[in-house]
Amino acid sequence: MRVRIIQLLCPARHCIVAVAYVSPGGDADTIVAEGLRATFDKSVTAGHFNPWCELCRSREFHIEDAATPFATMAEALPALKEEERKQAETRKNWRASKG
Repeated sequence: MRVRIIQLLCPARHCIVAVAYVSPGGDADTIVAEGLRATFDKSVTAGHFNPWCELCRSREFHIEDAATPFATMAEALPALKEEERKQAETRKNWRASKG
């Protein structure tokens, strides 16, 4: 069992959205990748996301899936929450810099 992170990235590697999931065998799960892309596309259609990267304006995205050092979500949660906090702070500062 392995916790994995799957991200939707633009060519400049700006993360559009990321999800952590548990892979029982430890390997990447194509169903999770398909679900992430489908959910993103539906969210764009519903107006919840822009269809471009906020930083570089690219409309091209690819999926990247990588294993973490964590075996369980409970073990991964503190690190994931810290990364979420740091990303929220970066987003806040970036938006404030845009006026």
